[in-house]
Amino acid sequence: MRIKTLSLGLATVASVSLLMLPAQAADTNALTGNSVGEFEVAQGTLTLDAVPTFAFEGTTVKTLVTSGADLAYQNDAIKNGSTTGTKLTVSDYRGSDQPAWNLNAKMSPFTNKTSTITGTLAYATDNKAAGAVTGDNSSIWNDTDAGTAGVGTATAGTTTSTKLTLPKTSSVSTGTYDADLTWTLSATASD
Repeated sequence: MRIKTLSLGLATVASVSLLMLPAQAADTNALTGNSVGEFEVAQGTLTLDAVPTFAFEGTTVKTLVTSGADLAYQNDAIKNGSTTGTKLTVSDYRGSDQPAWNLNAKMSPFTNKTSTITGTLAYATDNKAAGAVTGDNSSIWNDTDAGTAGVGTATAGTTTSTKLTLPKTSSVSTGTYDADLTWTLSATASD
């Protein structure tokens, strides 16, 4: 019996000794390191997503020959079969470090068979896109007015303030007149 008591006593002393060991001090000579995380952002595109078409009220031969005319914009389908789009939309996702763009427009003369009338389109919208569109390039909109900042899409809707001014004309044929509008979006600052 004595042997059993002695071994139990040694086991108890060993257990208590382990509980009383002092805590190890932190290693003050530990080394640290830095690393890098990385990803790449690809440049997007600058796009002209939508351009409006324009239908105007009609006029008479007498009005054009005697005084010329200011024709009000009408949000209707135009007679050449095109559907009317009233929106002008530019998307720019090239990045905020490349926000500059400028949109120009020019308009050909209105023609009907062999008769031609040169007019001026006074373009007005609900989002700062505006200008007098003639046969020469006219600045209509830019990144500053549209607020795209290289990271967004802007849309301008044609308003009823838009009108077509036709000068007094000495020779006029009856019928429907059409003109082509050319919209040019450039990745440059405003003119």
